[in-house]
Amino acid sequence: MTDVTDFRPWPKIPRFNREFVLTEKIDGTNSQVAIKRLTQDDDPARYLKHGFNVVSKPDGLYILRAGSRKRWIASNRQKLDGTQAMDNFGFAAWVADNANALANLGEGTHFGEWYGRGIQRGYGMTGRKWALFNTTRWGTTGQSLPDGSPAELTVVPELARVRGHLLNEAIRDSMRLLRTLGSVAEPGAKAEGIVIYSVEAGQCYKALLENDDLPKGMAA
Repeated sequence: MTDVTDFRPWPKIPRFNREFVLTEKIDGTNSQVAIKRLTQDDDPARYLKHGFNVVSKPDGLYILRAGSRKRWIASNRQKLDGTQAMDNFGFAAWVADNANALANLGEGTHFGEWYGRGIQRGYGMTGRKWALFNTTRWGTTGQSLPDGSPAELTVVPELARVRGHLLNEAIRDSMRLLRTLGSVAEPGAKAEGIVIYSVEAGQCYKALLENDDLPKGMAA
């Protein structure tokens, strides 16, 4: 039923002829790390009690919390809100083991793909990696990652950076590259597809090399 009491404005429309960033879509599990610097009034003990990671840096104490795409997670070695913790392919345990180095990413929520052995296609890897999505901040090859970052920390491969009028051509070329040469992230492995990020809209889209027309879960 139409609500005539609350005014609903039409949203601002992003311009298409702005920057788009194309990256390889990695077949793993979406993961995040939220980082916050504690104030002097914060009691770090209450965060430790609920499964957060607390690390000390020269400029103060920082807390880190691991998450999947849908929920907060914690290592099975820890407790979360008084119950047994649930991890996501060991990501929370990896964050706990590398909390001191990961805190150097700085305050904010950092999103990436946790992939490798035992996760989705696995890429033939014996270990696992966390590839950050933000190539604008961390560089196309991770060259801007903090010194001393964990060896498993990387960024998704950036394939192209174009304005809207060149987007179709960039998508076509990126898909052809992955179809011909395979994964850029893990050479020798089969690639899954690409992610198209609209900087203007702050929105991601994906295109798969196979079964792109089928809903997730319906592909053979």
